Amino acid sequence: MADLSGRRVVVTGAAGGIGSALAARLHHAGASLALTSRSADRLGRVVAGLGGESRRLWASAADVTEEEQVRGFFAAIDERFGAVDALVNVAGMSIPGRIAETSVDDYQAIWNANVTSAFLCCKHVLPLVDGMAGASIINISSVAGLRPNPTAPLYCTAKAALDMFSRAFALQVEELGVRVTTLSPGGTDTPFWGERPVDRSKFMSADDVVDAVMFVLGTRPQVRISSIEFEPFTRATAR
Repeated sequence: MADLSGRRVVVTGAAGGIGSALAARLHHAGASLALTSRSADRLGRVVAGLGGESRRLWASAADVTEEEQVRGFFAAIDERFGAVDALVNVAGMSIPGRIAETSVDDYQAIWNANVTSAFLCCKHVLPLVDGMAGASIINISSVAGLRPNPTAPLYCTAKAALDMFSRAFALQVEELGVRVTTLSPGGTDTPFWGERPVDRSKFMSADDVVDAVMFVLGTRPQVRISSIEFEPFTRATAR
């Protein structure tokens, strides 16, 4: 277990399967956390499960697709922590379906949840990571951004855009000493899937994705990891 004592980490999508597992691991590793999610009730349950708000744990519900809410969230972090060592953008969503039957509203919702949210959080965290040696921004993408999936073409498109955004953004902020990493996990057993008829028995767990995040956060400041692609081994060997 990496010792992250003294590290200040922001997690978006913290009430979801991966986000809540990550918050628990970071808290156990000694990090100070700022958590957000669109659902105040679910976020409250995550915080309660970690023992409630404290000097090291603060949470505030926000829609990270809305700039004013993102601006307010990071302004509050600035007042509380003064600086940030890492941002992990976990927030995202998918609406499966055929293009001919997909509404513009659904298209916009998928784009906003996966791309706009990362853009806004990266934009507004910059003043808090500037000058922090080895600061990290981790964007959680998906293998869907690398390989097309006919059941969710817009999700694939959004994650592919997130991948390119991360790569180009990394070039902009390297002069600030900020590292940007894209993590692209394969199928992961979380509530993300809802009632979709998929066999989750061979999927990874949320903790498998958290392992990758912790690995990146545990690297020394002179190490930059641009991207990691990983997926369930049983599924990979069954092709």
